Amino acid sequence: MPGHRFYQPEIASGWLSPEESHHALHVLRLRSGDSAAVFDGRGTEARVRLTSTGNENVGFEVLSIARTPPPACRIRFGQALIKPAGMELLIQKLTELGVSEIWPISSERSVSRPEGEKRISSRWQSIALAACKQSGQNWLPRIPEAVSLDSFLAAPEPAPAVARIIGSLQPEARPLSSLVAEARQQAAASAFDVLIGPEGDFTPAETGRARASGFRPASLGPLILRSETASIFVAAALHYELNLPH
Repeated sequence: MPGHRFYQPEIASGWLSPEESHHALHVLRLRSGDSAAVFDGRGTEARVRLTSTGNENVGFEVLSIARTPPPACRIRFGQALIKPAGMELLIQKLTELGVSEIWPISSERSVSRPEGEKRISSRWQSIALAACKQSGQNWLPRIPEAVSLDSFLAAPEPAPAVARIIGSLQPEARPLSSLVAEARQQAAASAFDVLIGPEGDFTPAETGRARASGFRPASLGPLILRSETASIFVAAALHYELNLPH
């Protein structure tokens, strides 16, 4: 596929959005006849030729269509809110690693819910979209506005109990690798739900509610990782084990 990638949720429209048109014309300096790729965020990518670049609107004709299947394992992350820079890095990297859903969670020890929440949520979506463009990822993750822990625990279509994990430093926590292997052995690795706490971790009461909902404590090793590092570590491990061919 060509190097320049644009997002258009309705490829059949034949037009880029005003924002994408502006980027094509004034940042990339593309012109009629140039080739590009257009993806819809739901697995479809088209190779296109630009046909119209006048009046600030970019039209295109589809030359070929390719379909990227969804990940073999749907990975849903519940991430306690952390400082803005860490949250933005996290969203970028989880998108690159094929995470299907990123749920920001407001917990007792997390940073406060952001002011101007709709604006922040829009920024998170923009970061995920940019990560898709850069990495060649054709599936745009779902990122809802921040929710409570209990809302995440009650999310529809939960992963099987054997595939629900919460990062933990507790002595009884089992290695992440053994929990993933167990899920695979039980043919329950088509979906994983992951919970990662804030810098001070979830409170004992919050952890108790998560465990009552079927989340099992997972050890990420002896080091104490920052929240965003822990999430990226888990996402990379699950991506390698469950979504890459071996």
